[in-house]
Amino acid sequence: MKDKKNLLCSLIIILAGALNHPMLAQVKNDANSIVYQLDIKKSKLFWQAPKNQHNGFILFNSGSLSNFSAGQPTRGTFSINMNSMRSTDEASDAGRKEVDDKLRSEDFFAVSRYPAATMVVRKMLRQANGTTYKVYGELTIKGVTKPIEFTTLMKQKDNTITAKAHLSISRENWNINRKPEQKTWDFIYRIKDNLIDNDIPVRLDLVFTKK
Repeated sequence: MKDKKNLLCSLIIILAGALNHPMLAQVKNDANSIVYQLDIKKSKLFWQAPKNQHNGFILFNSGSLSNFSAGQPTRGTFSINMNSMRSTDEASDAGRKEVDDKLRSEDFFAVSRYPAATMVVRKMLRQANGTTYKVYGELTIKGVTKPIEFTTLMKQKDNTITAKAHLSISRENWNINRKPEQKTWDFIYRIKDNLIDNDIPVRLDLVFTKK
């Protein structure tokens, strides 16, 4: 009986040592150190305003996917360059500039005060098909941070990850209003504001490369 107890204790010690072996710790650390950097030249955020038929794109300052588990990313961070906002629907340069200037003004995104928006991905859950992920995070626009969630289609080939997603951003949630200082009784303001979509459809087209 004593020999059996000694054998059991020895096995427990061996298992404990294996679980804390430097090689296993190194594997875990290596997985956590994997980072895929956003290729800002190949990535864009596309936006639409269906009511007034405007559309365009915004570029990124930076971005990355990290905290890999079982070969899949679980976290991410993005900085969006609001000064890069461009409309593409108007035929003339002057027409596009007019739209761009309005969007960058205090009436909407107040880009002079808030030149960057940020998105922090807190969790990514792979779905049954293996290429679709549920993404949970926080989006900060004009200093206002709100939770967001959306679905993305992600594919990995060699050292490149591509991701495509569709989501909708509410103007009210992030104070993207024409004249936020106006009162509820301002009838003209309300008519003009109602001519603009409250929900802004957004499409993400992202490319990442392994660092």
